[in-house]
Amino acid sequence: MNLSNMYLNVFFSILVLFITFFGHRFIMKGIDRAVSRTGKEIKAPKTVSMIIGFLLYGFGLAIVLSIWNINLTPYLAGLGISGVVLGLAFQEPLTNFLSGILVLVTRKVFEGEAVEIDGISGIVDIVEMNHTRLKTFDGKMVYIPNRKVWSGMVTKYWPGPYRRISFDVTVDYSSDLNKVIGLIKEALEEEPIVVKDPSVTNFVAFKEYGSSGVTYTIYFWVDRDNYFNAANSLSIRIKKKFDDNGITIPFMVVDLRINQKV
Repeated sequence: MNLSNMYLNVFFSILVLFITFFGHRFIMKGIDRAVSRTGKEIKAPKTVSMIIGFLLYGFGLAIVLSIWNINLTPYLAGLGISGVVLGLAFQEPLTNFLSGILVLVTRKVFEGEAVEIDGISGIVDIVEMNHTRLKTFDGKMVYIPNRKVWSGMVTKYWPGPYRRISFDVTVDYSSDLNKVIGLIKEALEEEPIVVKDPSVTNFVAFKEYGSSGVTYTIYFWVDRDNYFNAANSLSIRIKKKFDDNGITIPFMVVDLRINQKV
């Protein structure tokens, strides 16, 4: 290969990479504009971008190899026995790659979804070809192999628009229990964050006669955006109603006796 041909090959190789890079951005912007016109948004923008980029850059790499007249077949055939070793080495990545495709096609998990995978809870950041990136609720980024995502148990925290919360309330044995239940139900009805939808039911259930009082469990439904505020708001409302109606919440009292020898 003479010097002029080499320069041409370098030029065309850079041009192909340039077109691939900006073509990827152009396609993503086009998809975004097309979806925006329908009044919707892309469900998994990072995953879509990754798949399109994978295809475009793979196609671009094939073109660059053809520009340089590089044929990989003799190299692959010449591997011989080492091909078996490579096959074993790439068995895990290939399994994760195929599992990733199945996860994407079946939408077992998708971006922005609150899930628990392999005992780890968080928000799905992106489903990559080999790993699913999970951003935990305390800010960590966890890479989970796609084979575990595909074959393992996945818990989805928000399969619908609402999620149920529960917490316990204990009242003194001297309290009027009918009045206690009535006040809790009033608080559930009056609290605006609690969902009042025919498809869900908010209720109070007896739990136990405890060592210091009678305990009830309150079950109620909330929107995703109000999940962390709902329990605080409802507990404050119940406490105020109890205070206004003379209902006592028991607490532990320690009786300390000191024997002093003369």
